[in-house]
Amino acid sequence: MNPNYTYAYWYRGYAYYELGQYQRAIQDYDKAIQLDPNYAVAYERRGNVYNGLGQASNAQQDWGKVRSLGIE
Repeated sequence: MNPNYTYAYWYRGYAYYELGQYQRAIQDYDKAIQLDPNYAVAYERRGNVYNGLGQASNAQQDWGKVRSLGIE
């Protein structure tokens, strides 16, 4: 995998999420966001994972970032 390919991290994070490997999903979404701080979909999905883990504050922060990027 190209270590600078943002979308690869997003897709792998999604796969981890579907497999129930939530911490690994968060790690990949973190990396996608690090590579592209304006990648709203990564914030949205990471917020969904946090919400599922009962981390409402983290989820709200990520969803707020999505809104600030102009995505609803």
